[in-house]
Amino acid sequence: MVYPALDEDIVTLLFRFFRLGPIAALPLILYITYEIYNSSVIRNNKILDKIAKLILNKKVIIVSFISTGIVYGINWTHYGIDHLQKLENSQLNLDYYYPVYGRLALSFNLHLLILLLLLILLAFVSHSIENNKMRSFMTTLVISSLLLFILGLTNFIPSYQVLISSIAVLIYSILILLSFIKMYNDFNHQYLNVVQRQNKLDYIGNMTASLIHEVKNSLSIIKGYSEIIPSIQKLEPQTDKMMKDVIASSKQLSNLVDAYNEFLRNDMDMEMKSENIIKCIEVAKKMMGKKLQENEVVVEINSNKKVVNAYVNETYFTQALINLIKNAIEATPQDRENKVIKLDVTEYDNNKVIIDMYDSGEGIPPENWDKVFLPYNSTKTEGTGLGLPFCSKVIFSHRGFIDIINSTSEGTHFRIQLPRNKFIEISKDS
Repeated sequence: MVYPALDEDIVTLLFRFFRLGPIAALPLILYITYEIYNSSVIRNNKILDKIAKLILNKKVIIVSFISTGIVYGINWTHYGIDHLQKLENSQLNLDYYYPVYGRLALSFNLHLLILLLLLILLAFVSHSIENNKMRSFMTTLVISSLLLFILGLTNFIPSYQVLISSIAVLIYSILILLSFIKMYNDFNHQYLNVVQRQNKLDYIGNMTASLIHEVKNSLSIIKGYSEIIPSIQKLEPQTDKMMKDVIASSKQLSNLVDAYNEFLRNDMDMEMKSENIIKCIEVAKKMMGKKLQENEVVVEINSNKKVVNAYVNETYFTQALINLIKNAIEATPQDRENKVIKLDVTEYDNNKVIIDMYDSGEGIPPENWDKVFLPYNSTKTEGTGLGLPFCSKVIFSHRGFIDIINSTSEGTHFRIQLPRNKFIEISKDS
């Protein structure tokens, strides 16, 4: 709305300039929703996933910015807006200018139609985001934009243009602002909780440092006697096998204690090299052999190669696998018919190794997918809530990722991604 007291040329200039808002809305909303969608955990919905991949990708965003530039450029010519005409609004008792469109004004209408279709599709896609905070903000953004668009159509009706469009912009601004403030407060609260948990971890770390010395003393006795006994006395085959398992376990524990002691001093400054991931999984399986047998759980290792190398610290990574297998065993119901933990190891694009782990557990509710990697979130009565957080920290220190891909009452699918060598920075795939 512009009062006739202004020069018509100035009014035309301002009108063409501020038309950038509705024209640029298409690529901006696309870009915002693209960033939200790609930084969120997504529900397993094939239809919505296909729609999201169709409209939320870099190529579509680039094309939308190019088309926006073309439409906005046409807007500055007589082909877009030919001139402005003075109209009178008797209800508001004022005069105002209304545009007379040129020959290519259809490009603007087509641009708005694409925006409408996009908003309708995004209204469905927003429901596929697991995180309540991000889903709420994206839903508010899309619905508010859709509401603004519908009310903005009154701009094409001269007698209602001034009042309704102004109210629509006001409502839209308020809704987006309130939604953003709510999301900010929610994430700030979550951040404070994480800081509090980290303080607890720091305290535990200080206590652990004082206990490591005592653990190493006891461990040296166990390791020493377990190695001496077979040399001074012939053992039965079964007993000899048990003693070898004790020696292997004490060696793994000794390496872990040394590595953890180094971790406390150097903040996860681990010595890493190219290691066979298959071997690490087999060692972890062997370490958990007794617990697997007691719970009648089977571990299957699948790979099209016998040697699949990744850049890891063998001791730390093996312990992370032990924690994952232990967690999977404890999550498996006793009455489950097929108790299987399956690990599929694949090389991807010659840059990284992917380990897909499928268990037969009771599943993890979608709202807890992010929480299970935070300390002290155990659902078990005797759990410490540090198993999966330890795995997450170890994998992160390897410049890798660990995520939950899917989880149902039949089991959970974890995915670990690791770089092939120290010069590679891998990207996260979900």
